[in-house]
Amino acid sequence: MVDLLVLGATGVTGRQVTRYLNSHPQSSQFTLAIAGRSRKKLDDLISDLSLPKSIQVHVVDVTNFDQVEALVKSSKIVLNTVGPFAKWGPPVVRACARNGVHYVDLTGEQIFVRDIIERYDYVATKTGSILVPACGMDSLPADIVVHMANNALKALSKDAAQPLQIDTSTSSYDLHGVFSNGTISTIVSTLGSTPKHKLTESLRDYYLSPVAGRPSPSPRLKYAMALPSTREIVVGGYFLMSGSNRSVVQRSWGLLEWNFLNTRSPEANARRYGPMIYEEFMRQKNTLSSVLLTLTLVIGFTLMTIPPVRWFIGKLGMKETSVDLDKELESGSIDVINVTTSLPSSSFPEPVKVETTISAKGDPGYYLSPIMMAESALALLLDSEELPPLAKKGGVLTPAIAFGDVIVRRLQEYAKFHIVCEVIKGAAENRKTI
Repeated sequence: MVDLLVLGATGVTGRQVTRYLNSHPQSSQFTLAIAGRSRKKLDDLISDLSLPKSIQVHVVDVTNFDQVEALVKSSKIVLNTVGPFAKWGPPVVRACARNGVHYVDLTGEQIFVRDIIERYDYVATKTGSILVPACGMDSLPADIVVHMANNALKALSKDAAQPLQIDTSTSSYDLHGVFSNGTISTIVSTLGSTPKHKLTESLRDYYLSPVAGRPSPSPRLKYAMALPSTREIVVGGYFLMSGSNRSVVQRSWGLLEWNFLNTRSPEANARRYGPMIYEEFMRQKNTLSSVLLTLTLVIGFTLMTIPPVRWFIGKLGMKETSVDLDKELESGSIDVINVTTSLPSSSFPEPVKVETTISAKGDPGYYLSPIMMAESALALLLDSEELPPLAKKGGVLTPAIAFGDVIVRRLQEYAKFHIVCEVIKGAAENRKTI
């Protein structure tokens, strides 16, 4: 049995996952297999990356469930990079859930995630399969910054029975890299094949959560957020992936709420986020550029409802892989700043603010997303004893619920992510770095 199986290894993201795992400092502690549709492309990948002879190679058609299940049965963890996930992902998730195999992917497709929750969450809890979609740029950073802020607030709480709870949590993104062909393909496929009522439903609050909470604010032309560490006001426009990220964060919130409602235990109460509102935006230099970004996205999505426009856009983006491209993808960057504010409490009459930042070098979609997913898989494989309590029950989980502090540590230690969490009570000078 192999430890890690990379599905879609010859695609751009699959190649980067394989490349990262092959050179990982812990590579001696796991076995690796790669799978794809073309034996020639798999052989070319082995040559390009100088993969060891010990690596297992499989040709598989993800539309053939029998082939997929036979391959999944011989693996401990599947890393799926074959998208659009709504089209190609369900057979893979089904095979994992049925056979108690763990699963991670890079999806940003809420409809796909809702589908696998409805179909396979219960089965996975019975077989012990931990299924974690959205382990890349969508939506691991968003999920983890809220998790870290919540932990920081809970650490401050003097009354264990009434821990500090989150009122609002806002993330701003600054991204530099190429526009992902996977994102293009997903948008085109979703708009072209999904019934309108499903698209509309996927935009509602708490779409992936087992329970509903406070309603989110409506999208707007310009967003603004005060940084408690510097008192600077940052502004921005609508973020393309804010809907999918918000859905994942709200599922984390909902799973913790559901656990408390069913157990009423002090431990479950201590982990709850509280009645929070989450939102996010793309950081810009000024108000004008923020408004222009939002309007551009509105116009773009309107145009993409027209079939010929979808066809043209579907031809754009990056499709080829190469050794030269591997180096190019190491440029670019991600910088996420989250500000979370607590509800007032008896111990802290004034709201406490937590400022969390995640930054790293590399293309966000094609370089850093594969790294995040790879470290997520390694967390399941090598750090299983340290995972949060809910992870050990299995099911369709989120990065925060499945990995918790483990993924933060792994990204800092092995992937050189810069992650800082500061608690600021009142004045900016009164702070504590975690």
